[in-house]
Amino acid sequence: MQRSLSSNSFKLGRIAGIDIGVHWSWLFIYVLLTWSLGSTLFDEEFPGWTASQRWLAGLITASLFFMSILLHEISHALMARRLGLPVHSITLFIFGGVSSLGREPDKPRDEFLIAIVGPGTSFLLAVVFGLAWLFADPASHLISVVCGYLALVNFSLGVFNMLPGFPLDGGRVFRAMVWGRKHDLLQATRIASIVGVGVAYLMILAGVVVTFWAAFISGIWLIFIGWFLKNMSEASYQQMVLHQVLEGMPVSSLARDSTVAVLPQTTLRELADEYILRRGLRYFPVVSEAGVLLGLISLTDLQHVPDSQWPETTVYRAMTPRERLVALSPSDDAVRAFELMVDRDVHQLPVLESDDRLLGFVTRAQLLDLIRNRVQLGQPGGASLKT
Repeated sequence: MQRSLSSNSFKLGRIAGIDIGVHWSWLFIYVLLTWSLGSTLFDEEFPGWTASQRWLAGLITASLFFMSILLHEISHALMARRLGLPVHSITLFIFGGVSSLGREPDKPRDEFLIAIVGPGTSFLLAVVFGLAWLFADPASHLISVVCGYLALVNFSLGVFNMLPGFPLDGGRVFRAMVWGRKHDLLQATRIASIVGVGVAYLMILAGVVVTFWAAFISGIWLIFIGWFLKNMSEASYQQMVLHQVLEGMPVSSLARDSTVAVLPQTTLRELADEYILRRGLRYFPVVSEAGVLLGLISLTDLQHVPDSQWPETTVYRAMTPRERLVALSPSDDAVRAFELMVDRDVHQLPVLESDDRLLGFVTRAQLLDLIRNRVQLGQPGGASLKT
């Protein structure tokens, strides 16, 4: 994923100059794993222990497991950095972790190396913990149990990540192979995404079978993971298309120059009758005589005022003021505009000059039409798609 820590994550610290964050979903699985280890593994292996001892052992083991996941992700990040790609952050979440790279790899070989090093790290950790389990002092039963468990889960993590389900590591290895053969990153991403969705449906089907004929909880988890992988596969391809179409395109070239502005003294009655009903528009910038943006008045803002007060209420009193608006500068690219619209759940953003003079608006519908038209014309990203 090409982004830094999101608003749904909180920062733990920095390692090698990379922000380490935790998504809220990680806390759920962390508590669940601690409880599961305490109530099953350590309850069976140490029946004489108190509940506090089992919970503490479960907490330590779960922490070591997530440290293993962190090492897995750090290996991706360090390899990417070695190959010249910027790395912004690492976020741990419910199914593992994700490294946020500043851009996609330039070559299939780089993609392959960045992807394969993660499962390789997990397999290496499995070997290390396996040897520790094998040669542990027979008197240190706790160390033996913990190392045996960590060897198994790291091996399982490596195997799972090598499934050809994009954007898992195995899916990225598969994409690198297709990319090297087709010499087209977008086409390779589309093929890898289709395979990833297929793998996800197989997992969901396996989960249904396991749910009804074997272990209910394990089956539900398989269904849930399959559903998550399906969504991730589809979203990864959509994000790739978004970046290839919009990246590097300044919003100044997209800002509408036909924006209808209103003066702050315009009443809501005048706005409704002369602008909304007559022109069929839903939002209007409120500007000063000098063209400086003061705020934005929309149909939604109008509906918050009783219609009996429209003749006396000015748009200045009912508008969303400039200070509360998210604005773009002319040099911002269309990717940033689209991501801001999605993040803030808005349908249009003003483009402002340095003196707050309004250049125009960029709308979500405008960007979606641009993406749709370019994809249909077979020109999603120009030469940048070829290698």
